[in-house]
Amino acid sequence: MNGSIVLSGGLILADPSNAEVAPHGITIVSGNRLSAVNVPAEFHPPGARVIDCTGCLVMPGLVNGHIHAAMSLMRGLADDLPLDRWLNDYMFPVEANHAGPEFVFLGTELSAIEMALNGVTTYADGYFHMEHAAAAAIEVGLRAIVAQGVLDVPTPNAPVADSWETRVETFLSAFPDDSLVSPALFCHSAYLCAPETLRRTRAICRERGMLLFTHVAETSREVEEMRSRYNVGPVEHLKNLDLLGPNLVAVHAVHVSKADIDILADTGTGVVHCPESNMKLASGAAPITEFLCRGVPVGIGTDGPASNNNLDLFEEMRSASFMAKLVTGNPEALDAAAVVRMATLDGARVLGMDHAIGSLEPGKLADVVVVDLKRPHLTPVYDPVSHLVYAARGSDVRDVIVNGVQVVENGRITTVDEQDVMRRAVAIAREIASTSGETTGT
Repeated sequence: MNGSIVLSGGLILADPSNAEVAPHGITIVSGNRLSAVNVPAEFHPPGARVIDCTGCLVMPGLVNGHIHAAMSLMRGLADDLPLDRWLNDYMFPVEANHAGPEFVFLGTELSAIEMALNGVTTYADGYFHMEHAAAAAIEVGLRAIVAQGVLDVPTPNAPVADSWETRVETFLSAFPDDSLVSPALFCHSAYLCAPETLRRTRAICRERGMLLFTHVAETSREVEEMRSRYNVGPVEHLKNLDLLGPNLVAVHAVHVSKADIDILADTGTGVVHCPESNMKLASGAAPITEFLCRGVPVGIGTDGPASNNNLDLFEEMRSASFMAKLVTGNPEALDAAAVVRMATLDGARVLGMDHAIGSLEPGKLADVVVVDLKRPHLTPVYDPVSHLVYAARGSDVRDVIVNGVQVVENGRITTVDEQDVMRRAVAIAREIASTSGETTGT
């Protein structure tokens, strides 16, 4: 048991499927796995390092189901715009000029630090030059599904239109050999990827056992465009191409019909809900309560830092619940327990990882978060689960363990030099500002 970590005292939420919080004895981390969860203190192994969790809540690490992590370097560059203008007039031009390997590594590193400090232990990322994004996740010490972006138009890493398959081959051959990261593909959307591109990426993912991600029905304009091209909406279009199923992750799924929801449920397709990005871009509100009633697996994502503009999954949980209550007119819609499941075990299920993460069970990977409840805004504590959703913030996270390694200790990142990363981010921001006509205050 040498090298073990023991979390001791406080409260524990071990199984988000029942959302029961209990007094906590000790939980033991051995290597990269949990060897015991909430056992009496007399089971304490000799020589183990102790993390005192008195006054805290021990819980599974949060799962951010969708992010474009490198876009942290464009956070605040263009706000208060509809999605099409935001993408075409600002994001795409800046990416064309700046989004090379160094940009992707640094932007992902910056986002990974922010997520770790906010209790995210696993995330699903989609962007360009993604072998470099995988290296950044490893550097910070987070678990990540890293998806190479695929579009039929020129991109920063595939400047010749329709050259995406060569880029995918490069990505897969250069992907780091590390248990923290897994490769995947990310087709931006059915309106920027032709049917043959979608079919080919589906085949590659199935051959290699990888997930395929895509934005689906994010805006009403997208649905109208798809209907004008193919006479069906995005969900039915993907069904016709045989893309739907547990290996496809449908991101956003805002503008869907009852028939679309039935299709997603019947095919076992998972959805990632990004409420704050959808609100900020005025894209709409996904029908999450209907998804859950039909048994559609739903996780929560922040979307990119340039369209949110933070990576605080506690805030995202709060927004998801409030949005559901507002659009349904039902204060009981999407209660706190349901949202915590979405941000942990259900999010892991969407990513095909619920066998390994998402709850604290002996034998599962040791991804653990300690939330400090000794804060004015968390005092008194009547219902800890309610507090996680309606009162807690990412900044209340005190300690984070990923794969058995403590990456956050007493609110500070332990794996990388946070200040150095921020200095380098500011330097790149100055370059972006000088070529885009924007200004930077740092």
